[in-house]
Order: sequence, then C-alpha cells, then structure tokens
Amino acid sequence: MSAIWTIASLTVREAVRRRLVAAFALISVVMVSLSGWGFYRLSHGTGLTSGESGLALPQAVVLFMFMFSFVVALSASAVASLAVSSEIESGVLQAVVARPVRRSDVLLGKWLGLVGLLAAYTAIVFGLLVAVVYLTSGFVAPDPAAAAAFVLAEGVVLLTLVLLLSTRLSALAAGVIGVALFGVAWLAGVVGSLGAAFNIGAMHTASEISQYLLPTDGLWHGAMYYLEPPSFLARQLAESPVAQGDPFLSAAGPAWPYLTWAAIWLVLVLMLSLVSFERREL
Repeated sequence: MSAIWTIASLTVREAVRRRLVAAFALISVVMVSLSGWGFYRLSHGTGLTSGESGLALPQAVVLFMFMFSFVVALSASAVASLAVSSEIESGVLQAVVARPVRRSDVLLGKWLGLVGLLAAYTAIVFGLLVAVVYLTSGFVAPDPAAAAAFVLAEGVVLLTLVLLLSTRLSALAAGVIGVALFGVAWLAGVVGSLGAAFNIGAMHTASEISQYLLPTDGLWHGAMYYLEPPSFLARQLAESPVAQGDPFLSAAGPAWPYLTWAAIWLVLVLMLSLVSFERREL
C-alpha cells in the first residue's frame, strides 16, 4: 500500500512539473472572471425584468457549469493520457517496474494521484464559481455540493477510460479519443432529449444505451438537476411541452440503479486497465 501512495504522490508532482496544473488553473481564472462579469450584467442589467432575470440566471449557471465540466473532462483526459504511454516511451517505467514494485501498484498509484488532483481542482474551481455567482447576482443553486460531486464523477469516469487507452495507445491518441468519446456521449444525450420531446422512441433508446456504455452524460444530467431550482424546472416544463428536449434542462436526477451501474463500470474499466498494463511489453 505504501508503494501505491508513493506513486500517487510522484504522479501529482509530475503533473505539476509538466505545468498542466498551471495551464488549467489559468483557464479556470479566465472562466471564473467571465462568469463574474456575465452574472453581474444579468442581475444588474436594466433591460431585464426581475422575472426574466430569475429565468436567465439558472440557465446561465448551467451553461457556465457545462463549460467547466468540459474543462474538467479535458484536464482529466490530458493528465491520464500521459500517465502510462509517455513514460513507457521515455523508458521511465522500465526503471520503475525493475524494482520490487508491482505493475498494479504503479497503475493504481497513478490513478489515485490523478483522481486526487482532479478532485482538488474541481472543488476549488467549483467553489469559486459558486461564490462569484452569489456575490455578483445573489443566486445560489439548490445543491452545489451534489452538482460538484457529479461533475467530478464525470471527470473520473473519463480519466479512467483514458488511462485504459494509455496502456495501449500513444498519449496523443489516447487523449484525442477520450475527448472525442466524451463529445459523442454528450451529443447522444442531446439526441435522447429530442427523442423524448418528440416521442421518437428509437432516438431515446439509442441515448440510453450510450449512457450505459459511457456514463459521462448521465452523470452530467445529475449535475444539471442539482443546479436548477425546482420552481425553474416546473415553470419551464409547464410553459413549453417540448422543453424536455432542451439539452441544458434535467427534470430528474439519475436513479440509484444507474449510479450503481456507473460505479460498476468504473471498477470494470479500472480492472481492465490493470490487466492491459500487466500484459503490456515495456
């Protein structure tokens, strides 16, 4: 177990050394600054009534949080893609596994370090976004902690998948495929929303299948649900029957069976990563 924690610590240091943390921190500063300006204008603009502002603020929160969820996914894919393949190509892992350290300890340590780094990043930036939105507009989401947990879970799912790809593919290929699959899963969710709005069963079914193959979009719907006030959801659905086709509207959070499957999916992919790494020639 000490070997896992040592590898985890070294993984975090390596991510910092490569300036990946600094790069995403800079992106986050820009995003938080834009959100502060945008929410101040929404809440203090003279062109909006109080009712219009009350509708605009929850929608703007979801849009900004979606942008942040994409940054989380991008950062997860970037750090995970470099975790194995780049160190195999550089010969670093050959020196590590030559010591009395199991390959499973190396991979689990890397996964644990990257998850910890992603969790800290998500908590800090999400907290800053919530604070900035509150200070500039007075709006607070119903349950920002739950929303942050779902965004983090979304990032961990993608991180684990890219880590698996990194055991077989180059860093560039693993990262690009991971981001592409994340985008495809979100688009499938949009298709499912449209299918539900217009009663097209095939589109809705295809979306549900994609959410089980890669749970990122299903978890994102959980984040949206905890960002939108119940009164806002009720009003949107009452005013427009096709509002359920809005990809930035979630009328219900993920059910427990789905969350259980997401946890099982995560464990299965992590186990497959261990098997793949054990059989990889260094």
